[in-house]
Amino acid sequence: MGVAKFTSPVSWGRGLGLSSGQREPEYHLLAPFDAMPQQITGRTVWTKEDLESEPGRWLRTFSEDEIRQVEQAIKQVETRNLQLSEVHRDTFPLSAEFTAELEKVRNELINGIGFVLLRGLPVQKWTTRQSSIAYLGLGSYIGRRLSQNRQGHMLGHIKDLAEGKEVNGEGRIYRTQKAQTYHTDESDIVGLLCLHQAMEGGESQVVSSHHIYNVLRKERPDVLEQLCMPHWFYDRKGETSEGENEWMRTPGYYYYKGKLSMKWDSYYVGALQRFWEAGLLPKYTESQDEAMAVMEDMCHRLCLEMTLQQGDVQFVTNTHNLHARSAYKDDNDASKKRWLQRLWLATSDVEGGWPLPFADSDYVKRGGVQVNNTPESYPLEAE
Repeated sequence: MGVAKFTSPVSWGRGLGLSSGQREPEYHLLAPFDAMPQQITGRTVWTKEDLESEPGRWLRTFSEDEIRQVEQAIKQVETRNLQLSEVHRDTFPLSAEFTAELEKVRNELINGIGFVLLRGLPVQKWTTRQSSIAYLGLGSYIGRRLSQNRQGHMLGHIKDLAEGKEVNGEGRIYRTQKAQTYHTDESDIVGLLCLHQAMEGGESQVVSSHHIYNVLRKERPDVLEQLCMPHWFYDRKGETSEGENEWMRTPGYYYYKGKLSMKWDSYYVGALQRFWEAGLLPKYTESQDEAMAVMEDMCHRLCLEMTLQQGDVQFVTNTHNLHARSAYKDDNDASKKRWLQRLWLATSDVEGGWPLPFADSDYVKRGGVQVNNTPESYPLEAE
């Protein structure tokens, strides 16, 4: 079955305006499977055993002086009556020493193990807006903010809006209490700030996709080959601009300019029934179905699990890590519901990030979800 290539009608993301949005790779830039590395080495390959025994590699607590600086920066933003959209490095100044520490974090995210947990923001004594200012300010030292959904949310909210019910075919699973399968997001880096923990569950899992690649090379090269082929389709959940397809085609792993990156989400890859029934997309083969199952099982087997505490900030790279979330239960008190704020951040290759086989690789705001000309917004509550 022939499937038309997805094309974006405009070239957003070049400057600091709208996000460039979801795109398919440039297929002619993708290395064939037989030209991909036999093994990935370096800091991006990590095991849960290594990191469980060395939490100092990924867990860092804010110092009293750093908290003081954050609170001073919040006050400056408030004194100047700045909008949340105006919170960035220039309006959220930090000391040279603190800035250097955040630069180390950024480098470790891009070129190292690819995730970090920063502990200890006193959000319990701040207003929601003050917490948002702090989070946006710190995030601006890591990457460029991107739109996360059709509403143009630059500051996202992870909260149950479905009251525990199933969502329909166009639903985003982060708006429920359901477990999230292992996936990457439409950004170079995803960040989470924990405002309230769940009553039960909601643990965060992270796994190195480079470690998985190496294990699959050894144990299941047939599955790895399936994951490296551009025969996977992603349901876009209705978040499309005029004239765009409702899906995208891409491989799971792609190798470009010496970098192995991943794009994967079994929830979106598997939510294609309505397209199959309409004859719009080819159904997956038995080998593809098996590859999806093996991939999910391996993620569970190799992941590191952690619980985000109130005031924790987690950043995870999407280029060489996958992340997931266990199901959770909320307190009956609505004021105690699990609530995380989310950032999607771009680290373009012109700003020290990895080159990617996409037309927008050098766009400073590459990625995200951009629907038509929807403007950016910064809601303080989930909606």
